[in-house]
Amino acid sequence: MSEAIQLTSICNRSAVPVLNTPQLIYVLTELTPGGAIATVRMPLNLVLVLDRSGSMSGEKLRNLKNAVNQIIEQLAPEDVLSIVTFESKTQVLFPAHPATDKHKLKTTVDRIRVGGSTNMASGLQEAIRQAQQWMARDRISRIVLLTDGEATDDEDDSRREADTAGAMGVPIIGLGLGNDWNEDFIYDLADRSILAPGTQTGYADFIQQPADAARIFQEVYNSMQVVARNVQVNIRMVQGLEARRVWQVTPMINDVSLRAIQGRAIVLQVGELEQSGTSYLAEIMLPPRPAGIVRIAQADVTYEIPGQGEMRSAVDLILEFTPDPMKHNQMNGRVMNIVERVQAFKLQTQALHDAEMGQAGKATQKLRQAVTILLSQGETELAEQMQQEADHLEESGQISSGGKKTIKLTSKKTVRL
Repeated sequence: MSEAIQLTSICNRSAVPVLNTPQLIYVLTELTPGGAIATVRMPLNLVLVLDRSGSMSGEKLRNLKNAVNQIIEQLAPEDVLSIVTFESKTQVLFPAHPATDKHKLKTTVDRIRVGGSTNMASGLQEAIRQAQQWMARDRISRIVLLTDGEATDDEDDSRREADTAGAMGVPIIGLGLGNDWNEDFIYDLADRSILAPGTQTGYADFIQQPADAARIFQEVYNSMQVVARNVQVNIRMVQGLEARRVWQVTPMINDVSLRAIQGRAIVLQVGELEQSGTSYLAEIMLPPRPAGIVRIAQADVTYEIPGQGEMRSAVDLILEFTPDPMKHNQMNGRVMNIVERVQAFKLQTQALHDAEMGQAGKATQKLRQAVTILLSQGETELAEQMQQEADHLEESGQISSGGKKTIKLTSKKTVRL
């Protein structure tokens, strides 16, 4: 019987030189749904919290409606949907209910009209009420919050609602449309909605143009296709090895070093596993060793499939120490591609920090280094955005509002691997 989750763990090279000093390797560990679970997801408990303040008029609202209706069309009868809108007041357009009447749902969405200011906290409070009604162990609960501007009520009220969502185990996915919303605030709301200690949090994303709404909503919907829960990976290294950094690299880039590195073990609290799988990159220092083939670590994964109980599988990580340059000069192109992707992300985030510290020259240089890496990987759209931001930074000494959002949000995505 094939494993429900396929676990692989490979190095950036299958052989390393025999040295008298420590050396660095990269280890890529991947989880991929296999067999029947690859196409069977857990039912959803989805709450959409939509900004319909006056600034959402025109093209923004039209594209938002199209994006929401696109998601409605993909919902299964066992999925639960509720729709909440907010402006000066909050309204429940569609109370939490199985998505069986899609025509009624779409008609309800098409009737959304713009209103007044952006009172966000009451919208989040009502979203939590709707989510509570259908929470269950075998159902995936999410709150998707979309806004195009800064909250006009007290931001701390929204933060408290995000804390409540986190205590319930309901992640908030924050979507910002255009350039007028506060990315730090929306990011904070998402980060507060922790699914479980050390595992997933909510996340934020940037819809740069109204026409991008359908694509981003589709990506959000795809992120909710969960096939397994309580997923944990343990990588137990032999004596002498030291993990320096650990990055989650798909579906998002995220430094998880602080919670993952535990002595000679790397503990990855994956939590929920999406249909697209997930992967992690670890930087590991090898001690000097004589020539030979050795097992440097063992990786195992434990997980729970609804209705099937807990399961486990394990793999060994084998590495050869050799003086033969024909062997140790061979690199795994896919792993090195991921290493470069992480490096590009690090350069972008470091550039943002440098710019905020008034070091425009350093920031510009790092952005241009990131551009070179992104172009080599075929990420032409993101590379062009970073190039434009580097030019703007060089001329003005500051990163634009749109540039900050792109670096903080868009660049976290692992677009191609």
